[in-house]
Amino acid sequence: MDAVLERFLAAPDVDAEETLGRLLSTHATPVIRRVVISRLGGSNSDVDDVCSQVVLQLMVRLRQGRKDDDLGAIDAFDGYIAAAAHHGCDHYLRRKYPLRWQLRNRIRYVLEHDSGWSLWKSREGTWMCGRAGWETRAPGVAPGASDLADVESEQVRPLLARIFHLTGGPLPLWVLVDLAASVWGVPSRPYHDDKGIETVPDSRPWIDAEMTQRARTGRVWAEIRALPIRQRQALLLNLKDDGLTLFLATGTASLRTVAEAMDMTVETLAALWNDLPLPDNDVASRLGCTRQQVINLRMSARKRLSNRLAAWS
Repeated sequence: MDAVLERFLAAPDVDAEETLGRLLSTHATPVIRRVVISRLGGSNSDVDDVCSQVVLQLMVRLRQGRKDDDLGAIDAFDGYIAAAAHHGCDHYLRRKYPLRWQLRNRIRYVLEHDSGWSLWKSREGTWMCGRAGWETRAPGVAPGASDLADVESEQVRPLLARIFHLTGGPLPLWVLVDLAASVWGVPSRPYHDDKGIETVPDSRPWIDAEMTQRARTGRVWAEIRALPIRQRQALLLNLKDDGLTLFLATGTASLRTVAEAMDMTVETLAALWNDLPLPDNDVASRLGCTRQQVINLRMSARKRLSNRLAAWS
């Protein structure tokens, strides 16, 4: 186990909170801030809010993990922290800049489904991408947008081919998305209504947003636990907007009960946590079924939950 994390676990109960506070302030916060600034830019006014949210979520996980004795799977704590920070940035960007997030999803889809490309996570928790077989190659240097000006708009594969021909090495996924957005003029700003007021598009009928909007998480969790096991797995492994963190933060469920709901060990869930939500192909691989079957299972789960939620209104 990572030595820093081991000191927290070995601390007597009376000293646990003080030890956790020192761990978060002196060790975790600098790592989180470095990742968030690299992703969002030091001038972004939301940097402090994103960092605080990541620290809060990390605190909840570590407290629960100490209680449940399920942190043994974390063998590189700095990597775990960095992955949590990247996850926090992804959550922020998904909600704040939906156009940019849609572009990211389109690029990621090609990287995951075209055998000529590869997407993987570095030891520091950063999603990297490049040509298949580049996983051990040193990162390249991103080209300027002017070098890509003649690539036809919205054509992901030609853009990837040009970029990686110029770099000769992999790039972080977020760098690739920023470059594509710059070339194609995808705005780095939220949606606005006709009065200029910042808005986020309504995501209905997704049950994830509905759960976040309701305070009655205990009832929601009970309904999820009542789903057939494969529907539960398909839903929870792909749950958006930090839905699982909501259950932990409100005390509705522990890491152990979440793991039980997905029919996996706590150690497996802890090791998987920073990769959530999983892409459909990864869920299909874990469940031993096809991607379309995963989609069907999740749709069935959402329909049942939506019907039950509607009955409470």
